[in-house]
Amino acid sequence: MRFVSKAELRAVFAGKRVAIVGSGPGVLGNAPGFIDGHDVVVRVNNYKLRPQTGSRTDVFYSFFGRSIEKTAAELQHDGVKLCMNKCPDAKVMESAWHRRMNRPTGVDFRPLHADRSGFWFGDTYVPQVEDFMHKFNLLDGHVPTTGFAAVLDVLEHAPASVYMTGFDFFTSKVHNVDEPWQHKVTTDPIQHVPMVELAWIRANAASLIGAGVVWPTGIEGSDYADALKEIGDGAPRRIEREILAGARYVMGSGP
Repeated sequence: MRFVSKAELRAVFAGKRVAIVGSGPGVLGNAPGFIDGHDVVVRVNNYKLRPQTGSRTDVFYSFFGRSIEKTAAELQHDGVKLCMNKCPDAKVMESAWHRRMNRPTGVDFRPLHADRSGFWFGDTYVPQVEDFMHKFNLLDGHVPTTGFAAVLDVLEHAPASVYMTGFDFFTSKVHNVDEPWQHKVTTDPIQHVPMVELAWIRANAASLIGAGVVWPTGIEGSDYADALKEIGDGAPRRIEREILAGARYVMGSGP
């Protein structure tokens, strides 16, 4: 294995049609073969492979905490050529709240990397503290979700287009494709803020590097909740299909 620099990521993504596959249930609304038809396929955390999700996995993006169940053998079997970390191998800030609550790994990611010391294979990217803090500051002092961090890292390297699927920013209350997800009520001052991430993507993604970006429009969390009640069974998949049917495609000037 070898650790690659941020500069080397450009060769992976520049000028490429990239699919970033999240773990929301809407990922099951894709036609078989569509995701795999992209030049580069990025999958996040505990992804699951189904006919609709495709099977190609060129890049695996994760925070690599203990809740991530993917083994090195499984990732190699799936064809992963590059592992990308969300978290630097460092303590990124001081936090009285995390000391008081005895949650040091919320700001100190060195234990995560220590746990993975024998895990890496092939090319592996670990960001610097300043790269992580750039994302943190974009969100007004909140830790990015892994999916949002993946989107930012791909956009930074001049792809020709980006297709996001399986991203509902947890409004479906489902993650890992088909597993219940429940927001943990916490006073953590730097906790995830998915709706802020969604707003940032809508406002900035296409203009960031002039790439084509496909993303859902016209739905907010409260609208989503109402639609779930009205539609009933199968609502998350149907809603995302309807959103993407009217998605806005922004064609940029290229890299």
